[in-house]
Order: sequence, then C-alpha cells, then structure tokens
Amino acid sequence: MKCGHAANAVNTETNTPVCVICIGLTQGADEIDEAPPDLTGRRASCAYCKREAPSSTNLPFFSVKLHAATDDYYDGCFGWD
Repeated sequence: MKCGHAANAVNTETNTPVCVICIGLTQGADEIDEAPPDLTGRRASCAYCKREAPSSTNLPFFSVKLHAATDDYYDGCFGWD
C-alpha cells in the first residue's frame, strides 16, 4: 500500500485491500502501490523481540523502512489477541 505497509485487510464495502494500521490516519492506506520497492536481499526485524526474517509482504504487519537497516513486522512474540 502507499502508506508503506502491506495490505492486511479488505474493505468490505468496496472489496479492495486496505491497511488497517493506517486507515483513517495516514494517506495511502487504501491505495495500492503500483511500483512497490524491491525487497530482494532485505531483512525485516520484529518491532518487539527483534527476531529477523527475510522481508516479505506476507509477514504479519509488514512495513517497508527503506531508510533503515531493516524493515518492520510483528512475529507474534506477545501473542495475537
């Protein structure tokens, strides 16, 4: 999405992808990024426990951080409630 996160929900009224983290707060939360960044060779770090994984839009709550050493995601280390 243009907000920098991967789509993590669907707008049930329009059946289009959205970012529930940013919707209503940040522009681009409901706009598909037609030219997403290349994630080849990038790593993502859990925002809480710092466990790393290869960057992928399939990671939960994934967020691209092009100006940082790693991207962000959440690996479930505090549960999913």
